[in-house]
Amino acid sequence: MQSNDNVVSRRTLLKAGFYFFLMNSVLFLLLSFRYLSFVSDEARADSPFFLYSLQLSHFVFLAFLPYIFAYVPLTILTKNKRTSRIVAMVTSSLSLIVFLIDSYIFSLYRFHINKSVMDQLLGPDAGQVFEFSWVIYLLALLLLTLLLTLEYWTFKLAYRWAEKLELKLLYLICGFFLTVFFFAQFSHAYAVAHNNRYMVGIVRCFPFCSPLNANKLLSTMGWGEAKHPIHFKMEGHQYQYPKHTLTTQKGTRNVLMLVLDSWNPVAFDSITMPHVYEFSKRSSLYTHHYSGSNGTRTGMFTLFFGLPGVYWPDFESQHITPVLMDELGKQGYEVKLFPSASMRNPPLDQNVFYNYADQCFATEGNVAWQRDYTLSKNFLDFIESRTPDSHPFFSLLFFDSLHSMIEPVGNGYKPKYAPAWSYPKYELLDKHTDPTEFLNLYKNMANYADGLIGTVLSRLEEKGLLDSTIVIVTGDHSQEFNDNGKGFWGHSGNYSKSQLCVPFLYFDNTPHKRYDHWSAHYDVVPTLMEDLFSVTNPVSDYSIGKSLRDTSPRDFLLVDSYIGFGFVDQSGDITNLYYDHTSELQDENLNVRDNSQFDTLTYKRTMALIEGFYKKRP
Repeated sequence: MQSNDNVVSRRTLLKAGFYFFLMNSVLFLLLSFRYLSFVSDEARADSPFFLYSLQLSHFVFLAFLPYIFAYVPLTILTKNKRTSRIVAMVTSSLSLIVFLIDSYIFSLYRFHINKSVMDQLLGPDAGQVFEFSWVIYLLALLLLTLLLTLEYWTFKLAYRWAEKLELKLLYLICGFFLTVFFFAQFSHAYAVAHNNRYMVGIVRCFPFCSPLNANKLLSTMGWGEAKHPIHFKMEGHQYQYPKHTLTTQKGTRNVLMLVLDSWNPVAFDSITMPHVYEFSKRSSLYTHHYSGSNGTRTGMFTLFFGLPGVYWPDFESQHITPVLMDELGKQGYEVKLFPSASMRNPPLDQNVFYNYADQCFATEGNVAWQRDYTLSKNFLDFIESRTPDSHPFFSLLFFDSLHSMIEPVGNGYKPKYAPAWSYPKYELLDKHTDPTEFLNLYKNMANYADGLIGTVLSRLEEKGLLDSTIVIVTGDHSQEFNDNGKGFWGHSGNYSKSQLCVPFLYFDNTPHKRYDHWSAHYDVVPTLMEDLFSVTNPVSDYSIGKSLRDTSPRDFLLVDSYIGFGFVDQSGDITNLYYDHTSELQDENLNVRDNSQFDTLTYKRTMALIEGFYKKRP
């Protein structure tokens, strides 16, 4: 039974809630300055009134979301002071933590919490996607405790205000914020209609921000200008893949793919990775090789399909599988996958390895370096068990130590580089952080992975299998350490060389050769289909790539990420095409360029590549 002291006026509770969330909006506004630091100086100078009106109105709106969707409904139902206080404290604290996490994600990658991030956070084996030190969890617990304490006293103060202050003040506050809100909305609509790239760019900095867009109305009124033809639909297509039935011959050679998650060429040298470096002297070495994506999901997609990563949603829903994996199955290859982290998150088991989904579970081990050690041992056990009459094999060893960067302990491990962090201190990273200790940790993990790979290659040769095996050593994508001075760390944040360029070795028992032309993950499937199965179809029947040995110039590279796609040209200039149908142009160092330089011709060629495998309807 509710006590009389706890059941109070609904009107007083609603007023108390309003003042409580109004005071919390101050915390949201303080947090907003983390996002504001990523707004360019040009945008600040060009659109200061829009910037600050959007900042104020948007973050006050975010602060009041729990009030609208949780506090008000429960207060109307219960009139219980204690219940309302608990709801206010918990929802506001959790909201602040979510946006604080989002601000860190944005500071590292320049995108906000989205469906792809939530899929990874809530999907199967999520603990292997994001591996954090116990220090991070302790800081999170302390922060939550501090916030709940602060919110408790804030509510007490808000309740006193509700009992004493007149409604007139509340109306004045609401009127002020509504005025600022509508000014920001109509300013944005006008900016979009007039191609103001600075104002549109500001919106991308703020989480869950989607201001008014009235292009059609303003164009009808003659207040709009012509826009670049950015029109596309990335999902809901049917595909003709391959375009024609492939004509192949019997394959006899094995294939071993050694893929390191997040491998930057900075960690590929004779000191950091001596075993792989020595192996490169026996292989074809590609010095200017790019992934088709800055993330694992579509980085692996482009590697195994040779197709644009934007196909991912449709290929996942339709369970379309790569021609390479299909041909391996048809020809009776023994396919063995050895992933460190689970390949169910991101769900490579739903397209790339759909026919081998039972092998996509994580290897045993609590952290990445343990799993990497175990998977290499499991592969060695596999080749030991093979007999002379065994079918040829295809194996993928997918190492995760470079992505996790949790330093090994015990087993005689000695780091090569010092001083170095023992784990990634994400809480310290910004555009001013000295990368030395973080980079040394990364190189130490590369050195650890190199030892495992060296053992695998040595045993393969001892067993007499190396000469009959095509070996590929590469990364799914690269890893940035604020190389461009823009505060980017890790991957999935931009299409610069720092996040796309990966080492690439191709061993096929032919003399060593160095290739300096622009090669890409798209070229791997065409090369394997030719070298393994002597396919006679043109490459365009099943890939947008070409043979790795084809040194003809590449005009541009189609790239993909969680928030859009784009293309990189020969000079390194980047055209970002976002899924909200806006665009942004950058030079190779991520400096924003004038949108008037939009390359319409390359855009059309990019879309032609993407649409090349759409099923043509009569």
